[in-house]
This record gives sequence, structure tokens and C-alpha cells, in this order.
Amino acid sequence: MILAATRIVLFFIMVTPHVTRSQGSDTPDPVGRFISDRSRMAPPSKEECDKLFLEMSKGSDEARKELIERHIRLVASIALKFRQTNVQMEDIMAEGIQGLVVALDKFDYTRGIKLSTYAAWWIRQRIQRLIGKMSGAVAVPHDVSQGKRKEGQIRSSLQVDLGRLPTDDEVNDALGQDRNLTKRVKFAPTSSLSMDEPLSEDSDSTLADLMTAEEELKQSYREDGSLSDDIGVALSFLDQRERKVLSMRFGMEKGESMKLDDIADSMNVSGERVRQLESLGLRKLRAVLLNNGKLDFRKLDQLVSTDLRGKTKMSPLELSLISDSAA
Repeated sequence: MILAATRIVLFFIMVTPHVTRSQGSDTPDPVGRFISDRSRMAPPSKEECDKLFLEMSKGSDEARKELIERHIRLVASIALKFRQTNVQMEDIMAEGIQGLVVALDKFDYTRGIKLSTYAAWWIRQRIQRLIGKMSGAVAVPHDVSQGKRKEGQIRSSLQVDLGRLPTDDEVNDALGQDRNLTKRVKFAPTSSLSMDEPLSEDSDSTLADLMTAEEELKQSYREDGSLSDDIGVALSFLDQRERKVLSMRFGMEKGESMKLDDIADSMNVSGERVRQLESLGLRKLRAVLLNNGKLDFRKLDQLVSTDLRGKTKMSPLELSLISDSAA
């Protein structure tokens, strides 16, 4: 779509000193080139991220640019999971990049959380919000995608010539194709996502090109972080007071849990207000985790029983989230 392509072009100009062009063409190919080139870049280690963030905090545009470019692979790995929708891949990638930029602006590298873990939440959230605005659809083969476009033209022409709606056989004869393909074209969704179509009008790269690297992307970004890491990310979505109460209540700052009355005194509020903030914070935190697939009800009993047998060490907050969810 034009809007998404424009966003990618502007973003590409912002982080890249020049715009590459398609091979053998004078037409800029910012979408395909940007995605394919950057998705080959190795993701930074946590130490590299911390160093780049320190440089960025001192005003380094180059550090910011490198952080963005080296996480395009993460955007692509998440975007590929949403390919079977009626949203074009360029729009999904554009929205994912927007989520990456938001994560970059909000990320606190001193909290010990990996940027890739934190950014994945924002990337997924932006993409899901975009998809949520549109109806779902399945991927459509290229022959059906092309056939549907041609079928519409032929059907309109026959309607004018015949003075009535043409039958499928009449359309089939005019198209010169078999009846099965005619039916496939007829019932295919209007918004198609062909594996062979370019990501944008001025791009040579296709969805199939992205998919060839999917296994490599999965290896680089396996979303198998601990629940503790996920909680650390999810806490950033809470109100400051809710986050503070949970942090003190479950000993996340000093390693020791504080009583409600002590928290109330330190915040200069009533004990009841602290209890309300704790309850609200837990509900919101649980909702964020569930919405992002980080709390699986099918695994809750197993997690709790394993912890009770002493085979794992879960924090009080983790146990509270899981136990309340199971209930």
C-alpha cells in the first residue's frame, strides 16, 4: 500500500545515507533492498547492545542506526508469522519497524533485559493492531491472484455483451482455462497475498524470498526466554505506581518482599490503596502476558508442580501470576 511504502521510504532515508536501486533499473527499491540487506546482518550480543545504547545516550546517531538495522532480522522473523492475512507484507514490515523504533525509544538497557526480547513485544503489538483493523484472509496462489484480476475484466465485458450476468462456463470459455481454476478464482478472497508477487510495486523481492531465510531467522531469535524475562518486559506496560508496588511487594528491587503497611508508609498512601494497586497491577500484568502468549494455561499446573518439587526456582511474582491464572 502507498502509505506503508511511504513510511518505509522515509524510514530508510532516515537511517541510510543513500537509496539503492533495483538491479538493471532506475527505480528505487527501498522496501526489498532494505529488508533483504538488513535481514542478513547478525543480531548484536547483549554486550554490543549495551555499548551501542551507551553511545546512543550520548547522542550518537550512528549507534541508533546500527541498533535498528541489526534488529531488522527480528522484525522479519515476527512479520513472517503474520503472512497468511489480507495485509500486504510491506505493510506488516513497516508496522513492525515502527514497533522496533518505539521499543528503542522506551528501552532501558540498565534493567538487564535483552533488547530483542523487549522489542519483540512492541513489534508484535504493532503488527497485531494493524491486522486487527482488517479482516482475515489466507494466502492466495499466484495463478489465482492473476486469474481473479483477469476474470473480473472478462466477466464485466461479457455482461455488457450479453446484457446479463455470464455463467461460469461462458467465463471459462472466454478465459480459456479449466473449470477448477475458474471456481478457485471465483471463491478466492479479494485481498490476496501471493508468494510470487513483489513486496511493493518498485521491489524485486517477494514474500518467497523472505521465507527462504525463515529457518535461519528462527534460529537467531528463538522466543524461549524465561518467564522472568517476560515479566520484566511486561512490567514496562504498567502504570508507574503499579510497577513500584509490585516491585516492592515481591522484592524485585532489594530482594526482600515488603509488607503492605510498609509500602503504604513509603508511598504515603493507605494500605487499602496499596492492595488495590497490587491487585490491579497483577491483573494488567497477567493480561499483557496472556495476550502475548507468555502464559500458557496448558502448562500452568506443570510449572507450579515442578516448582513445588524444588526442581526450579520461581520468584514470588511468577508463582503469584501462575497460581492466580490457574485459579
